[in-house]
Amino acid sequence: MGVSRQAFYQGQRRHAQRESRGQAVVRLVRDWRVRQPQLGTRKLHHVLRDPLAKAGIELGRDAMFDVLRNAGMLVPQRRAYHKTTDSHHRFRRHPNLLKAGEQQLCVTASEQVWVADIT
Repeated sequence: MGVSRQAFYQGQRRHAQRESRGQAVVRLVRDWRVRQPQLGTRKLHHVLRDPLAKAGIELGRDAMFDVLRNAGMLVPQRRAYHKTTDSHHRFRRHPNLLKAGEQQLCVTASEQVWVADIT
């Protein structure tokens, strides 16, 4: 396999340490998320810096993102919503002459109807 026995077992030990560290971080995050469910990972990293240091766990922000992503605990980002149309303004609105109704125009040739949009 091209890997020495020592490197194989060191890799297994590192993987086990990483798993146990991830489980400890997930437990701490669950405790915080009970009180504040929408607390993001950056703030959690800042808040949990001291408890993690007391537990002897060194974990950077990006590694915490990876741990929480693998555990399915990332807070979904809210999509930005911008209201761009105000249909209930005080200005006069021109009627839609092509819409079905009593004033509907019947188009019979090209260039009878022109459309403009100010957006």
